[in-house]
Amino acid sequence: MKILFRTMRYNWRYIFSKSNKIAVALFSVWGFVTLVTPTDIMLNCIDNVVLRIIVAVLILMVIYFAIVIGVTIYTKQRKQVKIFDLHSNHSLFVEYGDLFNSGDPNEEKNIAFAGNRCFDTIVDDDLIGSKKIHGMALKRIYEQGNRDSDTVSNEIQNNLSLHGYKYIDLKPKEKRSGNLRRYDVGSVAEINGLNNEQYFILGLTYFDNELRAHVEKIDYIKAIASLVKYISERSQGFSTYMPVIGTGGADAGSVNDLVVYIVKTIELFKDEIDCDIHIVVSDKEEKLGLMNLKML
Repeated sequence: MKILFRTMRYNWRYIFSKSNKIAVALFSVWGFVTLVTPTDIMLNCIDNVVLRIIVAVLILMVIYFAIVIGVTIYTKQRKQVKIFDLHSNHSLFVEYGDLFNSGDPNEEKNIAFAGNRCFDTIVDDDLIGSKKIHGMALKRIYEQGNRDSDTVSNEIQNNLSLHGYKYIDLKPKEKRSGNLRRYDVGSVAEINGLNNEQYFILGLTYFDNELRAHVEKIDYIKAIASLVKYISERSQGFSTYMPVIGTGGADAGSVNDLVVYIVKTIELFKDEIDCDIHIVVSDKEEKLGLMNLKML
């Protein structure tokens, strides 16, 4: 029951909207049936008119409550929702799952995620956390054994140079370790991931001297627009998977607010995007109103 209440709390707009539609349809049919066959026989034993009305209202409330419970159970079971169509018969989806294990393992795919604007590659739980998406993505490469952090760093820097992104050179006192070349917010580096994957790494956060990640709201807005535009230009038609960017170390907002913003940004480019986009949310994230997104 606690799980149902949690589901109802975060998806209440969808649940009550859907329940109201079902209730209206059901009661309309019931009203039509009463024109042909009396349905108030169960109330004939009650002589008091007021009491009869109260009982009738209670019956309707019980029916409506049952509808709400049914819709809530249905909502809890949903793991994916289609938000809207994109160009060339493609679609935007929001779903629960594992970012790196979503979709067909044999399909060509793009995986987009955020990193810091210096595009560091050392996963040491100081510069990059091993349990952050950025760190997990890089570790997957290193565990193959044929590319280390220096190799990947060179690949990233070469790709950024190819795109002509601007940068500034930091001093060691401004950032105590890692790369000292900080690129403009919204820069995107594209490198090979594993086998059939391409990584789109978004330059989002900047570090202070204590290696704490920061991002301003205006920079977050700019970065998401830049990433979506990059996807529209470089997806090659392959499905693109991305997390809810900004919920990690950047802490740019709540998961619901960030998903809504990402969805709205994608909507601005929907006539230019020739691939399916999947926004993948961790199964552990219980505060997402997944079905509420259909109400946008």
